[in-house]
Amino acid sequence: MKMTVCRSGCLRRWAQFLLLASALLVSVLLLAGCSQEYDFRGTPYDPVIPAPSISGVNLDNAPFVLSELGDRVKVVFFGYTFCPDVCPLTLANMKGVYETLSEAERAETAFVFVTVDPARDTPERLAAYVGAFNPTFFGVQLSEDELVRAKKDYGVYAEKRVLESSQSAADYLIDHTAFVYIIDKDNNLREIFPHDAPKADIAVDIAHLVNR
Repeated sequence: MKMTVCRSGCLRRWAQFLLLASALLVSVLLLAGCSQEYDFRGTPYDPVIPAPSISGVNLDNAPFVLSELGDRVKVVFFGYTFCPDVCPLTLANMKGVYETLSEAERAETAFVFVTVDPARDTPERLAAYVGAFNPTFFGVQLSEDELVRAKKDYGVYAEKRVLESSQSAADYLIDHTAFVYIIDKDNNLREIFPHDAPKADIAVDIAHLVNR
């Protein structure tokens, strides 16, 4: 009788041990899954760095300060309204990204076009140009000094190229880099994309940052 009781007690304790071990294994697997880092589609900053400040005038003539956009995800790109190719393509792509996001995600995302040609790109011109793609986008004109600093901080190349056949000093193009910078809700630079990256890739990363 004592052997039977002992065997029964041992089996009971063994069963309890197996249940406990199974529960611990499930917990470990769940924690491992939760701790996996998100795989960004662009080129991530590692480590992330605070987004450099951008202060200027928005297309509605109101003061613009990047950090004052609050806890929205910011999508920043540089260009100019007289650009014949890359800039309209970038804005069209960003328009597509915006339309790919849900309504709630759009409300928590700010798209910011910063002109590298402040001499010609007045707020009024930016309003007409940027607004033609999406009226919710920001179009920012910087002072010359602020633009020099922002270009350095964001690693933007932008240099004037006067057309040889031109009779006017105002007739020029600007050779510039074309990257899209993604800034999270804590105002940290998280990644960059080429201007023509698939809109679905940019949108899914924005959605991740909005919902994290």
